[in-house]
Amino acid sequence: MMLRLWILTVSCLLVACGSRPTQVLSEAEGALADAELARKCAPDEFAAAERMYAKAQKLADDEEYDEAETAAVAAKKLAVKAQQKALARKDECLAPKVDPDNDVSAFVDGSGDKGLGDGDSGGMKTVYFDYNAHDLTDQAKATMSANAGWMRANGDANVVVEGHCDERGSTEYNLALGEKRARVVRKYLIGLGVSGSRLSIVSYGEEQPLASGDDEGSHARNRRAEFRVKR
Repeated sequence: MMLRLWILTVSCLLVACGSRPTQVLSEAEGALADAELARKCAPDEFAAAERMYAKAQKLADDEEYDEAETAAVAAKKLAVKAQQKALARKDECLAPKVDPDNDVSAFVDGSGDKGLGDGDSGGMKTVYFDYNAHDLTDQAKATMSANAGWMRANGDANVVVEGHCDERGSTEYNLALGEKRARVVRKYLIGLGVSGSRLSIVSYGEEQPLASGDDEGSHARNRRAEFRVKR
């Protein structure tokens, strides 16, 4: 009897007792298909679900059926969570995105000038930055030229350059990045003939956003330098 049990146990190990968790894998695949919106509106969560499903498939192909079933269940849960997050931010996610440096309709007032209304102070227009950058874009340089002209025409005005960031990154990192943005703006104005004694800087990091969303359009509005005029 003991010999027969030993032979059966060894046989099970050799042929990987159990069977492919076809139903659970199918449920995970269906959950991913149902979460297609998450591919756009919750991409990180959707990617995690896809990776877990791929892991489950590989485990099943390797006849590691118990582990495959566990991974498939996890993939299904991740897909459901991704879809829930995508639905929660669907309207924001699918809304047209605005690039303040390239979209001619962005931040327009009645005169057709870009930047007015977002931190525009006494004729000084806000400038915007690319993600994780503090160098001035061509559009920002054009705006800075106009700002320098305004300062030359208003010699009694002193200006505080305020550096801002979007919410990504640590508090310390964003404070440093905001300072770099303020400094490069000040340096550029000085290069255009504005006295450095009229310009001071401050960084607010991510603490004073213009837009509260976590989409790219909101991030783009928050990556900026604003100007506070003092007389």
